[in-house]
Amino acid sequence: MKMISINRHFIVVVLLLLVCMPIVAQTQKTDTASTHLLNEVRKYFNSDNESAFYDACQNYREYYLAMGNLPLYYKGWTHEVLYDVNHNHFYRALRKTTLMRNDMRQRKAESEYYNATHLQGIIYSLRGNITLAHQYFEHALEEVDHSQPTNLISIYMDLANIEMDTNPEEAMKHLNCAISIIKANGGRYEYSDAIGFKVIVAYAMRDWDTLKKSYQEYMKLQETLGNDFSTTYYHYVKICKNIADHHYGEAIRLTNLLTNTTDQYKFQTEIYEMAGDTVKAFMAQKRYSAVKDSVNNVIMSEELVGSANDLALAEMQKEECSERSERMKWSMFALVPFACLIPIAACQCHKRKYTKKLQQQNHELMIARDKAQEAERMKISFIQNMSHEVRTPLNVISGFAQVISNPDNSMSEEDRAEMVTRIANSSNQIVRIISEILDVSGKESIHYIDKSDSVSCNELAKNVLQPYQDEYKDIDIRFNSNLKDSFKIITNSQEAEKVLNNLLNNACKFTEQGSVTLSCYQDELEKMVCFSVTDTGKGIKEGEEEKIFEHFYKVDAYKEGVGLGLPLARRIARQLGGDVVLDTTYKDGSRFILKLPKEQ
Repeated sequence: MKMISINRHFIVVVLLLLVCMPIVAQTQKTDTASTHLLNEVRKYFNSDNESAFYDACQNYREYYLAMGNLPLYYKGWTHEVLYDVNHNHFYRALRKTTLMRNDMRQRKAESEYYNATHLQGIIYSLRGNITLAHQYFEHALEEVDHSQPTNLISIYMDLANIEMDTNPEEAMKHLNCAISIIKANGGRYEYSDAIGFKVIVAYAMRDWDTLKKSYQEYMKLQETLGNDFSTTYYHYVKICKNIADHHYGEAIRLTNLLTNTTDQYKFQTEIYEMAGDTVKAFMAQKRYSAVKDSVNNVIMSEELVGSANDLALAEMQKEECSERSERMKWSMFALVPFACLIPIAACQCHKRKYTKKLQQQNHELMIARDKAQEAERMKISFIQNMSHEVRTPLNVISGFAQVISNPDNSMSEEDRAEMVTRIANSSNQIVRIISEILDVSGKESIHYIDKSDSVSCNELAKNVLQPYQDEYKDIDIRFNSNLKDSFKIITNSQEAEKVLNNLLNNACKFTEQGSVTLSCYQDELEKMVCFSVTDTGKGIKEGEEEKIFEHFYKVDAYKEGVGLGLPLARRIARQLGGDVVLDTTYKDGSRFILKLPKEQ
């Protein structure tokens, strides 16, 4: 199996170094006030006290802006972006880099552009979009002032980091560029840090000679540099050296000292495989997938909520602007008769005022246009964010497929069957996500669905329910109906089946034990046929009864899915002339009801 990337840990370490590294190449001496401000930023960087950290950054920026020191002013922005990244607020961080670049344009700070570009590359690399990250890092190299070579170091290090697994030879070239700059500028701490990183890149290349030589240099630096020695990659270096020496037991012991659990399980997966223990490699891969899924779901949820909020705000501002423009237009029409009674001189004066108002109106319409364009950008951003949800099952498929395809493995048939099941489930998850996205796009753009199918209600319900009874053996899945088998309605059978699948999928997903019941009955008062899906799961919290029908809203961020199932189900039901509602009187779980008209 190919080595699994440990990029996330390395980049987060670089972020911490960027925040804690002393500011160099400044002409002014550090005064007491600036030292206090920087210490406040460092104090809250690793805490969850967002408001205190943001206040510290704001004070830091205001101080250096007043002094006219733009490099340190933008360093305050950098601290805040890195804090958001370190706390998995990637969408928020990306927005701040955009604001940061706009501020640089307004202040004509072209020499600082590379900072914003570099930060965007870091954000995309941590989100897993390596292609975009590479583009931003390369762009940052073009923007940076090459007469200040120390600014190049972190960019070369980040390029080496993202290419370490896919193109380790190229990664080594970038790393050597960084090392040569560090040596030329006498950075003792940074040099030991880069040599430690070189051991890891050599491991990715399986270049054991370079690994051992770099390891010896790293250990000599530990003896000679004292407090200037970087221990950032110390445990990683030791792990790589023990693997190179085939001391797999010691390497496993050292992985347990890593604070980053994803890195721990990634290393263990490869070490066990190299040692020939495919069963333990499989178990380590399972633990890694579970941890990675949880992290990705949290990140994805935060980004989707941010996108949805921005879209809603943009639409609201657009509507307010349109209403204001309309009122202004009618107000001007009402004043026209009075203007005719005023002398010519006064008329000219008023004409100028009206022209000014029209210009203001045009300006507001331009703002509305910009907001609409921003909303469109948010939609595009949402599609890009989908890659997180798709990438997780793809990683599962890739990892397990490599284990199964290894001719030397000696796993049991039970383990092999479990891997095949995980691969199949992940494939189905990808298909389900893509189908939901396509369905939402399609249903939002049409207002009419053909309703000409004669559908037996009981037969429809039984056909939809059968696959769930086969799959979820630990749940008691039931069907009951007070309708005759001959009872039929005129609707669209395919779309009605889609709604029931969404409701049943949610019910089974949130019910770890107990039962799920699909019932059919008539509502004589509303002249509707009802299909109710009742479960004994966690239920819906008070106050979330309507939020669950909003696009991208998720009750549990750790569950798979993108928050489109219920909105899609309601949209289809209403196009069929019915509705999907939550029964708020049921308290032992959740009960969703699909209502369809008996007659069209």
